[in-house]
Amino acid sequence: MAGTVLLTGGDVIEVQLTSETVVIEGAHGRRASDEPGHITNRMRLFVRETDGKEAKYDFEECELGVRDTQRVAIARAKFKGRDEPLNLILFNLSTGEKDCFESGLFAHLAYRPFFGAKWKAFFFSLLIAFVFFCVSFYIVRHGDGAVTSTSLAIMFAFLLYPLLWWICGTWDRVTERIRYKKARRDFIAEMEGRARVYAPSTAPAAPPA
Repeated sequence: MAGTVLLTGGDVIEVQLTSETVVIEGAHGRRASDEPGHITNRMRLFVRETDGKEAKYDFEECELGVRDTQRVAIARAKFKGRDEPLNLILFNLSTGEKDCFESGLFAHLAYRPFFGAKWKAFFFSLLIAFVFFCVSFYIVRHGDGAVTSTSLAIMFAFLLYPLLWWICGTWDRVTERIRYKKARRDFIAEMEGRARVYAPSTAPAAPPA
């Protein structure tokens, strides 16, 4: 479910860069020599926002270069049940660059259909069973042998259900991938437009001597 988008901006007053090595211990408390630890890079920005307040923002695995005095804008999403918003996009308005945080974007933009592949396959199976029964009972058997037609329809639908489940699941994955790419592109474009409000004003050019 989509969260509430929070967009803030201001001038960077301090940048703190840290890294943390995460080591997974083995059964006997020692890490295997061929399993190096995972290094997580973190960046903390202290920002003086446009309303004069100071705030800090934490980012993990951020590839965007930011230094003091530069103007930034931060797009985040607030979700119910979470204390901290998720990072979506960090804009460096002084350089015109940005960095997208895919985990946050996916959590905000991904769509889960109301009826999953399992239920879609179930309803399609019922429809196929009904059509099979009508053809078998009214056309092939001319209104005779209702029990036989019903049994054959149920058996046919039961055999088709795994195939229909796979087809519906594949369809959902393909269409969701296409939908997500478009939603991501449109959302980034929208945030870029909204972030321009925080862009630093350029000083007027000096008149010629």
